[in-house]
Amino acid sequence: MSKNLSQENSGLDRNCRIQRRDDATENASLLRHPKTQNSLDNLTEKEYEDVKCGDICADFQCTRTALLSYFLSLFPIVRTLRHYDVKNDLLKDAISGLSTACLHFPQGMAFGILSSLAPKYGLFTSFYPVVLYVIFGTCPFVSIGTNAVIALFTANLVESHVTMPPSHTGGTNSTNDSMTFVQVNDVDFVEAKAALAAGSSFIVGVLLLVLGLLRLGFISSYMSTPFVSSFTTTAAIHIITSQIPKAIGVHIPLISGPGKLVITYIEIFKNITTVNVGSVVTSIICIIVLIFVKDFINEKFKSKLYMPIPIELILVICGTVVSYFGQFNPTFDIPVVGSIEAGLSPPSLPRLKPGIIGDSVVIAIIVFVLTISMAKVCETKNTINTNQELVAYGMTNLGGSFFRCFPSCVAPPRTILLKTMEAKSTLNGIFSAVIILLILLFLGEYFQYLPLPILSIMIIMAIKNLLLQFRQLPRLWKLNKYDFTVWIATLLSGVFIDFPYALYCGVGLSIFLVVYQSQRGKFGLLGKLKNEDLYVEESQQTTSYPNVKIFKMESSLYFATAESFRENLYRLTWDPRGMGKDPEEVTVTVNKAPARDGQQTGDLECERMETKYVIIDCSSFNYMDLTGMSALSAVVKEYRLIGIEVLLVRCTNSLLALMKRSELLETVGKEHVFPDIVDAITVTASDNY
Repeated sequence: MSKNLSQENSGLDRNCRIQRRDDATENASLLRHPKTQNSLDNLTEKEYEDVKCGDICADFQCTRTALLSYFLSLFPIVRTLRHYDVKNDLLKDAISGLSTACLHFPQGMAFGILSSLAPKYGLFTSFYPVVLYVIFGTCPFVSIGTNAVIALFTANLVESHVTMPPSHTGGTNSTNDSMTFVQVNDVDFVEAKAALAAGSSFIVGVLLLVLGLLRLGFISSYMSTPFVSSFTTTAAIHIITSQIPKAIGVHIPLISGPGKLVITYIEIFKNITTVNVGSVVTSIICIIVLIFVKDFINEKFKSKLYMPIPIELILVICGTVVSYFGQFNPTFDIPVVGSIEAGLSPPSLPRLKPGIIGDSVVIAIIVFVLTISMAKVCETKNTINTNQELVAYGMTNLGGSFFRCFPSCVAPPRTILLKTMEAKSTLNGIFSAVIILLILLFLGEYFQYLPLPILSIMIIMAIKNLLLQFRQLPRLWKLNKYDFTVWIATLLSGVFIDFPYALYCGVGLSIFLVVYQSQRGKFGLLGKLKNEDLYVEESQQTTSYPNVKIFKMESSLYFATAESFRENLYRLTWDPRGMGKDPEEVTVTVNKAPARDGQQTGDLECERMETKYVIIDCSSFNYMDLTGMSALSAVVKEYRLIGIEVLLVRCTNSLLALMKRSELLETVGKEHVFPDIVDAITVTASDNY
């Protein structure tokens, strides 16, 4: 039987040679001598080396000039003042800063309440971080201060670690020293939460500052746009839900933990009969006014208005005046802001607890992603220095933590306003800070009669546009179902479990899908396009050489793709592992090989029996780990045992460097590595190779 098989294979071999002479396409022609990668490297004197520690240290020369330059780079305000054009820039900075203050004030009070603290802490966060960003920041459109998403995270953090006094809970809570819960009385309740929120701001500041000093600004690219979109939409749902009870005057118990969003709505509907009519009427009037001015007047006449109408500031002033003279609180039982102490908070140490580190790390990531995203959207002319921005965000949070500020971040409405007003430098923050300072020192006490429903509706209307991101879903489904999956999964986990789980699920699923997609990289054979010198995926418009197979995998070669690389290579070319089996089994394997379109099974057998060279296009191998290197080495050795040579073409610089410092280059052979497919084809076409 073996003899018959040998005779059959010999006849098939002769037929293949005849067919190759008859059907072979014209040989690849070069206007130069074909080169191996080694000869090309010798010609260009190119070396492939990894970056060494010595090279890195050389970039940080410890000279007086280098140290001074590095120190000054941490204070962009120095360069801003040296090159500031007072005549052309001062007026625009002043107007944009004063306009932004009109948003800082109402948002500071509103987000101070949203953070489960008090309005004055929101005003602190609208003052100190703004001043610090003027010194350390680089983007004129970044308006650091209070942010709805960060305020919501702060509320979750402080409510989880500071227990309410008996007057609020209706009973006595016990203190558990093994956890980070703190028992306080009613007088110190808000102050205890503010101290813990300042502790979170301290941790956020240290983390961002360290990342900036280590020049790790590139980590912002690891969060995809669909994830950020879904995450902020989830935040908007949580924020709106948290403000609905205050807007309609319904009292519900404090709810935390998984499923709290669903439980919150259950409690709202349970107590719907206890709504405060005055609060509902006030909320409806505010909604109508805000929609009419912001979405109609400001949008329709924005080309004619020098600046958008600061309706939030107008609403706060008018609401306070009407509430004072109309006696809203004693007459209609509408809750008001209450006493706002005049003056600045004295410096004090923030309260640090081990239990808040995890939540603070999450807040730091969100602060960085949201702020950098808004900065990149608005700053289109110049490149954002993400490393220095990290330093700036770190210093604003670190410095603010000593003045009872909760974590600060950019707010889209203020940033867009600065972009619209064409702010010229970060000095616009000085004018905003002056207005907030005047309010803190002299004017704050006059707003104690401001109805809370007004602030709640302002919060809801400020982030309502985030809900419009649902309109992206049809486009995401059409363009990329993986992004659609990340969007939906992030939203569902954040809504039905809890807000922090949206971050965990979104980032985790994004990483998993990246690995999954890399495993599903396309595999195929390449052929020469007729009458062209281009090599593309095999089709009826391509020609191929009977003794050569050109294989390409569109993915990096590492532990997740090594096995599929090997299996698909053998499936599409020739499986050398079958040569060690019984000859009858080998015959069955060859006969069962699937024929490609327009190709007979016999033709495919002929091609496989004639295969002498397997060319692997390595242009997609941006990364190769030990598993991938072992798989490639095994492929080369197994093919060599049956007389087939493996040639590598279009190797990336990282792959060439890896081959040179390992035994892989010796296994493959320098003479088997080529800079391009046409070099390998030209050499294999000659009888002297």
